[in-house]
Amino acid sequence: MKQLKLLDIGENQIGDEGAKSISEMKQLTSLDICYSRIGAEGAKFISEMKQLTSLDIGGNEIGDEGSKYISEMKQLTSLNIDNNRIGDEGAKSISEMKQLTSLSINNNEIGVEGAKSISEMKQLTSLDISGNGIGDKGVKFISEMKQLKLLDIGGNEIGDEGSKYISEMKQLTSLNIGENRIGDEGVKSISEMKQLTSLSIYNNRIGDEGAKSISEMKQLTSLDISGNGIGDKGVKSISEMKQLTSLDISGNGIGDEGAKFISEMKQLKLLDIGGNEIGDEGSKYISEMKQLTSLNIYNNEIGVEGVKSISEMKQLTSLYIYNNQIGVEGVKSISEMKQLKSLNICYNEIGDKGVKFISEMKQLISLNIGGNGIGDEGVKSISEMKQLTSLNISKNRIGAEGSKFISEMKQLTSLDICYNEIGGEGVKSISEMKQLKSLSIHNQQMFK
Repeated sequence: MKQLKLLDIGENQIGDEGAKSISEMKQLTSLDICYSRIGAEGAKFISEMKQLTSLDIGGNEIGDEGSKYISEMKQLTSLNIDNNRIGDEGAKSISEMKQLTSLSINNNEIGVEGAKSISEMKQLTSLDISGNGIGDKGVKFISEMKQLKLLDIGGNEIGDEGSKYISEMKQLTSLNIGENRIGDEGVKSISEMKQLTSLSIYNNRIGDEGAKSISEMKQLTSLDISGNGIGDKGVKSISEMKQLTSLDISGNGIGDEGAKFISEMKQLKLLDIGGNEIGDEGSKYISEMKQLTSLNIYNNEIGVEGVKSISEMKQLTSLYIYNNQIGVEGVKSISEMKQLKSLNICYNEIGDKGVKFISEMKQLISLNIGGNGIGDEGVKSISEMKQLTSLNISKNRIGAEGSKFISEMKQLTSLDICYNEIGGEGVKSISEMKQLKSLSIHNQQMFK
């Protein structure tokens, strides 16, 4: 295949021997070989591909030795080397790649010394160093990278002191500082970053006072403040941010009153309010947001009445309403939303009867209907949805006959049929779907 310039062969467990074969494709300029069981030897083969400008080798086991080989690829401008057991020594090798403009090195074993090495890469404009536990001391070094525009420093045990260092990075436009230990004092520092347009500060220790500080960032257009327990009082402050177009406020203990405040944000296009306690009454308020195109309202104790309100949002193209209590009657209302392109309705006890209503949604291209007690009869209805390209039907009661129906969906490119009972015969049927690009089929009774 001498004409290929871009190749994505990730998640295929090709190992070092496979990496050797791939390295012979000298015409490639972009390669994704993530999660392929490649070690240091495989990294050595890949490093010989001197024409590559973009490489994703994340999720392998190349370690410090493999990092040294990769660092010799002086032509690369974009590198993803996540999840590779790289320590401070490996980070030092990577820091010598002075031509890189984008680097993702998250979830390795980089400490303060590694952060110091990375901070010397003055040409980087985008850096993901999340999940490394570098702490406030490591953050101090990273804060000296004055050329960065995008920074993901989540999951690094950063506290209020580290937040102060980050707040000095006046050139940043996008910041992810989620999964840390930032409290109201740290948030106050972050709120001084008036140039930010995108902020993710999820799963920290922000209360309603911290939410008040965040609400003063009038330049933000995208905010993720999920998992902070800000409650209805904090939501009131956030609702004053009239410039936001995207908001994730899930997992914050929001009730009906908070939903009412959110409903006043008429400029929002994308809203995630999942994992709260808004119920049917709160759903009614949310349904008044006629400008929304994407809504995630999972796990909110929504019943039939709440779903009826949501179904009136005729402008939505994407709806995630999984893990509620809508049942067959609620599904009937959802099926009337003829404009939806993507629907996640898993864990709603809809059964075969409810599936029949879903099958009438001929405009859907992506459907997640997992965990709904669907059997072969329900699958027969789903198989008639010839426009679907992505289907998740995991954790149901599908047998060999049902898998045969699924195999007739020749337009599907992505299928998740895990945790069913299709057996060896069912697997044989699924194997005939030659058009699939992505398939999850584990935990079956294959040999019965």
